[in-house]
Amino acid sequence: MNERQRWQIAFLQQAKSDWEAFQRTRQADWPTCHRLLFLQMASEKLGKAVLIAGPSRLETITQSHAAFLMFMRIAGNNRKFQNLLGMKKSQQRAQFKTLLPLAHEIERLAPTLAQGGPNPEYPWQDTSGDIFAPTNHPFPLIQRLHQTPQGIQ
Repeated sequence: MNERQRWQIAFLQQAKSDWEAFQRTRQADWPTCHRLLFLQMASEKLGKAVLIAGPSRLETITQSHAAFLMFMRIAGNNRKFQNLLGMKKSQQRAQFKTLLPLAHEIERLAPTLAQGGPNPEYPWQDTSGDIFAPTNHPFPLIQRLHQTPQGIQ
């Protein structure tokens, strides 16, 4: 097994663990910020595991937080995934295209991609100078994840 494959397995293992943590936060009365943090981390690591199989430099992948949106684009065109979902190519592309804005929003939860704005991990300061703690922020994304067809998918 080469180094890239070992990295890929490690990212998949951690993505699974983060996903399990996200699932556990759904069963309890956890603050929204913690639920979204685990979701963002699981999606990022899943994306990195897939990207490692491609031509990008390993260092570029491991040091970036932008991976989930690329994963969704790849999955939207992947024939094996298409067969697994039992969809036609056009259905799969259309389905994933509707999910891309939500995937982008999940990806932007990473503090470095939130650009000093709302994120589930660290406090931030808005343009008026107010400072917010993630635990006190409503994160409207959570409602879209639970109440819209795209979020449920």
